[in-house]
Amino acid sequence: MASNTSSAASNSMSESDKLKRASNDIRWEYGMLVDPMKCKLCEKLLSGRIFRIKQHIAHIKGNVAACPKSTDEDKAKCIAAIEAARNKKKLKKQHNEEVREEVQIVDDEEMEDVVSNKRPRFLGPIDKFASAISPDSSMDTSKRMRQQNISDALWKERTHNVHQFLARWVYEAGIPFYAFGNDSFKRFIEAVGQFGPGYQPPSQYLLREPLLKEEVERTKKSLKKQEE
Repeated sequence: MASNTSSAASNSMSESDKLKRASNDIRWEYGMLVDPMKCKLCEKLLSGRIFRIKQHIAHIKGNVAACPKSTDEDKAKCIAAIEAARNKKKLKKQHNEEVREEVQIVDDEEMEDVVSNKRPRFLGPIDKFASAISPDSSMDTSKRMRQQNISDALWKERTHNVHQFLARWVYEAGIPFYAFGNDSFKRFIEAVGQFGPGYQPPSQYLLREPLLKEEVERTKKSLKKQEE
């Protein structure tokens, strides 16, 4: 029995070491992987999101108690790590916005008619009486009026509904998860949003022949500009 317990502990520690080696995050300098995470300085157990160990060491109030044994140097290191993470998230958000701004599926003279599509579409209380999003519904859904009054709960519900259909396609088609960080995918999503309900994806023939040839030509022109 003792042998089995020792073996389990060894396997658990092995998995912890593997995870630690796979990440250079500063939390591993002060925290160890148990369930929940444990502070190496004061041995306090910390549950919740992974950045709480940094807040704990840095004495950042709000989510977790401050570590009584962290030094000024420890605090500075964790504060710097938190700021770096925030800046990285901010830059990623800015990059995504720039990618979306690149998408324009209408001519300049038509842009005024669709400028509102560049902003989030808001849902109002009346939308709770409308049917949920369904890809199988008839194409006359493009005629539905969008309400202008903000309702966060309804908006989150509809967004989650769309996420479910996307996730189902990902799992059934075996799409790798990292593909959703691709800028081309983000541009595609923005273009579909600008198009509105009723968009029909291209056929296999269009993907194999004309669209592929167009993309090859576009890539050649892009390369030529770089060479020049």
